[in-house]
Amino acid sequence: MITITGVLVAEHRMFCALFDQIEQMLPTTRRLGELKRLARLMEGLLAGHAAVEEDTVLLVLDRAPEHQRRCDSLHKEHHEIDSRITRVHATRETAEARRLLAAAITASRKHFQHEERIIFPFIERAAKPKVLANLGMVWMHRRHMPPNWPV
Repeated sequence: MITITGVLVAEHRMFCALFDQIEQMLPTTRRLGELKRLARLMEGLLAGHAAVEEDTVLLVLDRAPEHQRRCDSLHKEHHEIDSRITRVHATRETAEARRLLAAAITASRKHFQHEERIIFPFIERAAKPKVLANLGMVWMHRRHMPPNWPV
């Protein structure tokens, strides 16, 4: 059974593959609207992922409040990535949108490495394996079952 941290790492791999594709498109994308659509795609995918991460960290912090700074760090990094993507939507310059989107991708990759090196091992030490497995199962059901099925 896959744990919630295993799910999150798998999503990181999927996002990095998407980022590779976006980075290949950036130099040849000439329309601002296309760059904004790519930013919206990233924003939508990352928002759901970030919410699961933050919920998981908060669940663990409830039992280990002395590690509040880890949660604060996670939230700050999520906010910085969101800010870059939001600025893509606000700009009227194609070159600036391209630069901001590339910066958001770079920041996301760095953030993923930090989570996998520091945050996820902390979660795995602080929570029981069965809890992590149950959270992974709940994630799987919510993502892959029809919406009218009970979880």
